[in-house]
Amino acid sequence: MSRPSRFVLFSLAAAVYLGLLITFSVCRRAAEYIGNDSWEVPAYVLPAAGILLLLLLLSGCMWLTRRRGGPIKPERKVVLSLLLLSVGVNICCNLVTFWDIGQASISIFLFLTIACLLWALLQRFSLLFWYPFFTLEIAQIAGYYEYGTRINSLVVAETLEASNDEIFAYLSAGNVFIAGASLIGAGLLCWLLMLVMRRIPHRLSLVNSGIFFALLALLSAALVHPSRRNLHFLWPCYETYSLGLAWTEAVFHNQATIRQVEALPSPAERPSSLNTLSGGEGVVIIVHIGESVRADRMSVNGYERDTTPWLRSCPRLINFSDCISAACDTCQAQIAILTDARRNVHEKDPSLQPHTGSVLDLFAAHGFKVYSFFGKRNATHLKYDMVVRILTRCSTERFYAPGSPWTSVPQMAEILRSLPATQNTLLFINNEGSHTPFSHYNRENPPFQPAGSSFAKPASHALKVNNAYDNTVHYTDEFVRRVTRLLQGRPWIYIYVSDHGEYLGHDGIWGRGGLGESGRSYHSTSGCRVGMFILTSQELESLHPHFSDSLRALATHTHMRIGQEHIFHTLLGFFDLKTPWYNPALDLCTPSPQPYDGPHPDDSPKEAVVPSVPNE
Repeated sequence: MSRPSRFVLFSLAAAVYLGLLITFSVCRRAAEYIGNDSWEVPAYVLPAAGILLLLLLLSGCMWLTRRRGGPIKPERKVVLSLLLLSVGVNICCNLVTFWDIGQASISIFLFLTIACLLWALLQRFSLLFWYPFFTLEIAQIAGYYEYGTRINSLVVAETLEASNDEIFAYLSAGNVFIAGASLIGAGLLCWLLMLVMRRIPHRLSLVNSGIFFALLALLSAALVHPSRRNLHFLWPCYETYSLGLAWTEAVFHNQATIRQVEALPSPAERPSSLNTLSGGEGVVIIVHIGESVRADRMSVNGYERDTTPWLRSCPRLINFSDCISAACDTCQAQIAILTDARRNVHEKDPSLQPHTGSVLDLFAAHGFKVYSFFGKRNATHLKYDMVVRILTRCSTERFYAPGSPWTSVPQMAEILRSLPATQNTLLFINNEGSHTPFSHYNRENPPFQPAGSSFAKPASHALKVNNAYDNTVHYTDEFVRRVTRLLQGRPWIYIYVSDHGEYLGHDGIWGRGGLGESGRSYHSTSGCRVGMFILTSQELESLHPHFSDSLRALATHTHMRIGQEHIFHTLLGFFDLKTPWYNPALDLCTPSPQPYDGPHPDDSPKEAVVPSVPNE
């Protein structure tokens, strides 16, 4: 048989084998569709198929290389250089290398596969991929050991949407050095890669090497027990996919969320009736979405430090100590609080998605003047803050605190003075609060010292960071006191709920970066329990018997596990505002509301304990 015929035979054999695999896969899917489980694929079939396919490809490429007179494989010294380079690259750039040494060989051989094939295809232009990839991976390793997280969609979103204050919180000499070292290290690795690859001048020889290393990677993976296999060891392939997915979720999903909220119909478009107020009572409703306040860092919930002294002294406080936030980012939580959404908007179940817009629209439709008060971050028109601006479109006016959130209190006072005493008013508040970098507190007399807001290597100065965070919670307590003091003599209700928690070394995580590599979700961490309370005045209770009944019901449910999904319906139920969007099962003012039944942290003592942070 002539050589061309052999090559055709190899190609035909590979094509037939691939066809058989595709046919087998289609048959399996069809069997699953009709409910027949007898087509289950044995665990060894796919690795064996891959190995056989690579052997066929390698044989065909080796034959073609010999036919063209080139070297079938690189010299032994070059192969050794490639292996040493791959080991070095994995040590410097691959975070998972030391997680399981038994699987590290998969990453080592797979990197060589991609490096050889990319160089054969693009030559030196392949460095346009490797340089940014190496830079990100080196920086990621440093970030993981400092903050306990990898690059994910939340990290990308927070980076894209970071304010100047947040940037400076992370901008330390150490982090600048890490950034510079990442750039220099990536350049050095690219230079070494170029030196080694130039020693393999023939492209077909590179292809042969790439297929051979792919075969070794697949053999290494086949030797690992299925229970121990981890996709992260398919580095750099899976890592490239993860980075691309993080960018897609942060950018495109964020835009999709904005479009989804914009498309929601206003709940005021359908008939509704307000049965407790007729207008002219001068009622003030305050809806305050706090920022990054954990329930377990409030002394009103049993925290050992007195971070909420004023709230503890309030006789009319109705405090919910077990409130679960919908998501670990602000805009998702805002949607869950202000609309009828049950969970975050990425949930696939349609019944958990929002179907109508902001609850504020309903109060505006019944004569309430709505004013919104934001922190200075919202004034920058970042994409991540567009959601809350959409949900507060009914506002008569928006105000942005120029510095500390305390500066919004005079703005509220001016609004209340300018309006008739009989005007029903709704004040919506969403300011920075305890958001990173924990800078909003009384610097002249901080209750917990020493305090520092730097998030560069936070674990090394955990005491200062935790002190700064507790100071911000204390600051929020004082903020609420100042606002309620403006309302003396008027009927009012103050509803506070935080958007999400904050990682302070709990669960091995710092900051807002998401999760470490423990395989745990946000809702398995202690950061998803957030502050939630309601304050009311005696003047409001005396306006209508329904208010007294609602307050008694609320007080009986304070130990129940609730979620942000209850806020929308509780606001409607408290004022007996009838609308087709109202769900009595989620109204905490009813005798038997449905508790939160979504994902939440384990209730074991280990999860509930907050590390003691002594005051110095």
